[in-house]
Amino acid sequence: MADIVSQLTNLKTYKALVPAYMALVFYLVVMVVTSTLGYTVDKKDGFTYGLVFGVAVSLVLWFQYGRKMAYQ
Repeated sequence: MADIVSQLTNLKTYKALVPAYMALVFYLVVMVVTSTLGYTVDKKDGFTYGLVFGVAVSLVLWFQYGRKMAYQ
């Protein structure tokens, strides 16, 4: 347990994860764009459908490309 806490407080841990964090930011942008697009198409349920679509796209992109890029 102490080893985990020391890793969480070590800046090196977060520096190693920068590529993964960049992928997360990209996927956040994908979800924002798709949910906004869904909202503009259908004011009632479009935001939800767009968000779900954005999550699905993000998952596909993560397993196809992001995971490899994050763990170079």
